[in-house]
Amino acid sequence: MTGRTTRPVPTVGAAPSTPALRSTPPTRPTRPARLVGSSRSFRGRGAGLVAALLGVLLLVGASTAPPVPTATANAAPLALRDLAAARGLRIGSALEDPATLTDPVYAATLAREFDMGVSENHMKWGLIHPGPTTYDTAGADTQLAFAEAHQMAYRGHNLAWHNQNPPWLLAGPFTRDERIAQLREHIHTVVGRYRGRVVQWDVVNEALDGVLDPAHDPWSTGIGFPDYLDVAFRAAREADPDARLFYNDYLDDIPGPRTDRVVELVAGLKARGVPIDGVGLQVHTVSRPCDSSCANDQLATMLRYQRLGLEVAVTEMDVAIQLPATPPDLAEQASVYRTTLQACLLAPNCHTFVLWGFTDAHSWIPALRPGWGAALPFDEAYRTKPAYDALHATLEAPPVAPTCTSFSSVAEAQAALDRGDLGAPLLDPDGDGRACAPPEVPASITPPPVTAAAPATASPVTASPAFTG
Repeated sequence: MTGRTTRPVPTVGAAPSTPALRSTPPTRPTRPARLVGSSRSFRGRGAGLVAALLGVLLLVGASTAPPVPTATANAAPLALRDLAAARGLRIGSALEDPATLTDPVYAATLAREFDMGVSENHMKWGLIHPGPTTYDTAGADTQLAFAEAHQMAYRGHNLAWHNQNPPWLLAGPFTRDERIAQLREHIHTVVGRYRGRVVQWDVVNEALDGVLDPAHDPWSTGIGFPDYLDVAFRAAREADPDARLFYNDYLDDIPGPRTDRVVELVAGLKARGVPIDGVGLQVHTVSRPCDSSCANDQLATMLRYQRLGLEVAVTEMDVAIQLPATPPDLAEQASVYRTTLQACLLAPNCHTFVLWGFTDAHSWIPALRPGWGAALPFDEAYRTKPAYDALHATLEAPPVAPTCTSFSSVAEAQAALDRGDLGAPLLDPDGDGRACAPPEVPASITPPPVTAAAPATASPVTASPAFTG
């Protein structure tokens, strides 16, 4: 990487030079409450309500931004991980096949730029538990050892899904009690092996799709939905009481039917006393022009989870482009990365930002969807792209938490909303008659009963298409 500091080439499996990182992220500077929304939040609420509410104004670049480390004279720019740490954020990447860690350029770039890792495939059932009494942890062990050797925290992905399961698990027949025993034994074995070393687990992945695919989902069919989520989360907490436990899904980062279903699902878990700590937002998406309205939509969604007392984590982000990628395509892609990171930095409950890989040389998109690719911040030759520059610049000069001020008129509030400025008012988000107030965690949550998702709304077609994985 021309012009950038290069650390010594990492050694695969080297012993960690410091204790493994725990689940507590770097301390984020204290920020005032922030509620932002797009113009869609305003319309239909009535002028009388608006006149009584406070608004939020974002002072981009104001002097109240927390300081960020600066490179010394003649030194290369700081890496993403260094900038993110100053913002109280872990920034990470999925690790592909363990063999890629023997590529010195791949390994050096990964270790230099990121302080969190996650196994793309090697902690999924199909690879780590190939036989009823057989576990193969070699790949996951190698990847985790690399992370620990380079002071990277680690996420575990995943413990229950309807895809990439071994044939024996789908064969059956098994009774409900046998399915419960299988799930608990797997979680106790895998989470127990990495106890104290993996700081976050995606306990259940894409449960809303599993109920629509009974032939491949041993859990919703064998145990019941949402009962099996209760079993899985409780088992994970037993296996490692200190790990943060997430439900992970796609299209749950923007307003829409999918997000509504995920909110309903996790609210139900909370109401039943199930130990869930957060929601993973995959953000597998496609390149498109994105402005502050994108960030506002994502931030508003993150705050919905925050009001349930839940963290959020961007867990699998990539932004696919229909090939060949043109300079305008790359600029649009950069805007998607930028606004998603802006939303995370503004959300008080977002401390994790993970990409599903970092170089186009090792991306799942071309195989998943031929004709698409170029989805990551580094190209196939490990050169930085505009997406990388957007992430770097946003971490250097992040959006500043808004301050509360009164609008002098309804017209002034409407004008702020129509501008789409990041920081425009999100009107009365919790229905308590206040606009610029911290999103409070309710004392009790009594959601409607959770039911299986209907096929028509399980994977809606939206302006923000998603890939899943």
